[in-house]
Amino acid sequence: MNKYLVILIMTLLFFACKKEEGCVDPLALNYNSNATIDDGSCDYASISDLNINFTQTVNGEPLILDSMMYTNQSNQNYSVQTVRYLISDINLHTENGAITLLNEVHFIDFSIDSTLTLSIAEVNNANYTSISFTMGLASNNNVTNLFLNENFFPSFAWPEFLGGGYHYMQLEGDFNTVFNGYATHTGGTYGIDYSFNKTFPIIINATNNIRDIYINMEITNWYQNPEVLNLTTDGIMGDTNSQNILQANGIEDVFSVYYQIID
Repeated sequence: MNKYLVILIMTLLFFACKKEEGCVDPLALNYNSNATIDDGSCDYASISDLNINFTQTVNGEPLILDSMMYTNQSNQNYSVQTVRYLISDINLHTENGAITLLNEVHFIDFSIDSTLTLSIAEVNNANYTSISFTMGLASNNNVTNLFLNENFFPSFAWPEFLGGGYHYMQLEGDFNTVFNGYATHTGGTYGIDYSFNKTFPIIINATNNIRDIYINMEITNWYQNPEVLNLTTDGIMGDTNSQNILQANGIEDVFSVYYQIID
């Protein structure tokens, strides 16, 4: 065979077999239909209209305010009249360790509908694998007068003689009789950090249509797992033992996260 013909055939075979690199995901903005090797360059639209919804349950059922219909592990009948708390440092995490802050601090009041949803207009696109948040305020943020312009000031101010800063939670109602009030108030008693962080797995990206995330508080579990805490008319803001129990119970299973997929 003519050597020039051989060279030509070999050249054609080389270019015919050469694989093109590029974005191979048809859902990406820069999809390359000729590419056979993904070079990691895929670019997606930003994640828009992400909603973090805060829900509250008692024994797995949606909370009903001001009704003496609940019974705790100590067989105390009780109602819930007030549920207000702070969730801070709400972050999305990627598999490679990148962190996107959604909100520094969010105040939830069950009686104010507008506080039950945190709407994020746009988030940089990435393959997020988990969401994390802090119940209350960590020590570096729990500073008196730091949040003067927030809607939880001054009602959430923590007394200076107990360490200052802010409440983490105000959970109130009656137990046994309608005139027997309890007040489960948590915060940085004597400057001790009783806040805690929770992280939950979740897959969020620009293409999987997850736009509604729910962070649920199971109120029952503040009082029963791993330790039982009885309702009392005594104030617990200065009681470090009660604050320790509430922190431990909160870490265990007070919070859960689930999501809704939009078709």
